[in-house]
Amino acid sequence: MALEIITVETKKQRLEFIKMAWKIYRDYSHWVPPIIADQKEFLDPKRGVFFGHGQARLFLARRAGEVVGRISAHVNSLYDEKYQDEKGFFGFFECEDNQETADALFKAAEDYLRSKGKKIIEGPLSFGVYDEIGILIDSFDLDPYILTVYNPPYYPVLIEKAGLEKSIDWFAYRGRTDSPVDEKLFRVRQRVLEKVGLTVRTMEMKQLEREAGIIKDIWHNAWNQNWGDVPVSEREFKRLIAESKKIVVFDLSFIAEVDGRPVGFALSFYDANVAVKTINGRLFPFGFIKLLRNIKKTDRFRHVLMGVLDEYRNRAIEITFYTAIAENAYRLGFREVELSVIVENNQSMNRSLKHLPV
Repeated sequence: MALEIITVETKKQRLEFIKMAWKIYRDYSHWVPPIIADQKEFLDPKRGVFFGHGQARLFLARRAGEVVGRISAHVNSLYDEKYQDEKGFFGFFECEDNQETADALFKAAEDYLRSKGKKIIEGPLSFGVYDEIGILIDSFDLDPYILTVYNPPYYPVLIEKAGLEKSIDWFAYRGRTDSPVDEKLFRVRQRVLEKVGLTVRTMEMKQLEREAGIIKDIWHNAWNQNWGDVPVSEREFKRLIAESKKIVVFDLSFIAEVDGRPVGFALSFYDANVAVKTINGRLFPFGFIKLLRNIKKTDRFRHVLMGVLDEYRNRAIEITFYTAIAENAYRLGFREVELSVIVENNQSMNRSLKHLPV
C-alpha cells in the first residue's frame, strides 16, 4: 500500500496525531499514556506556550487510511537568539517498525526546516530541552518516571538508518531510599555547612510564588552554560509552575542559603506516572478525580532539577541536597528515586551520582 504524508491542519487531525501513540504502544505494558487534554493544549498554536516564540509543523503518515507514524518539525526563536546557528528540531516522533515510514517522516520534517533556512536537524525535542527530550536506548523493562520518555526498542535503529547520529547522551540514575543514610554523608554535609556558611531549608508550599521566583533566578544562572539550554519564556515558566504545584514533594525540595541569600535549589516530584497510567490519558469524566486521589500515594519520586549559582559551584553543596533528600525520603517511607536527566558532559554530577549510596 502507498504511504502518504499529511500536514496536520485541523483539530481533528491534531487529535489523530495525539491518539496514534496508543496504536504503537498497545503491546508495551510499561508505556504511560499522556493526558490527552494536556496534549491538545500543548500542540494547539492558539494555546500552546511554545508558539509564543516558536513555529511548528506536524505531520502524519498514513497507509491504507491508517495512521502509522507522526513527527513534528519546529524552529525556536529563543534558541536562535542564543546560538545563532542553522539548527531546527524534530519531536513527537512515533512510528511503526518500518524504515520507509520513518524515512518519509524525516524527509517531511527536513523539508519544512529547510524552508525555514535550517541546515541541521536535531531531536527528539518535544518541543524543548526542558520538555520531553531524547529517546530511550535501554531499560525497556521499566516504567518511566514522570516527564521522561519511553519508546519501543526499535526506534534507535529507525532513526540511525534514516541518517541521524547521536548528539549527546543523557543519563538517569535510580536508587533505593528505604534504608537509613550512611553516617559518612552526614559528616560530609556538616563540614560543607560549616565551611560555606550554608543553611538548607525545605521549600514552603504556602510560599509557592516566592519559591518559584527563587528557582527561576538560580535556574537561569546555573543552567546557562548547559548543553542545549534555552531561556524559559514567562508563559512556559507559568505553565511549569501550574503543572508542578500538584506534584512537588515539598519535603524533598530544598533551598540553600548563605546569609539569607538563596544560592541553590533542589526540586523533587512525586512519580505521578503511577497514577497517570491508571486513567489511560483521559481526565474526564472520572479520570481527574482518580488522578488527584492517587497522585501522592506512590512510593517513587523523581529528583528532577538542581541548580547552584556559579560562584558557589564546586563547594560540594550538592552533597547537602543529596543527604537531605535521602534522609527525608527514608523518613517519609519512599522506596525508590530517579535522579534525571543528567547530560553526559556534566562530569562532576555524573561522578557523584554513580557513587551515591541511595
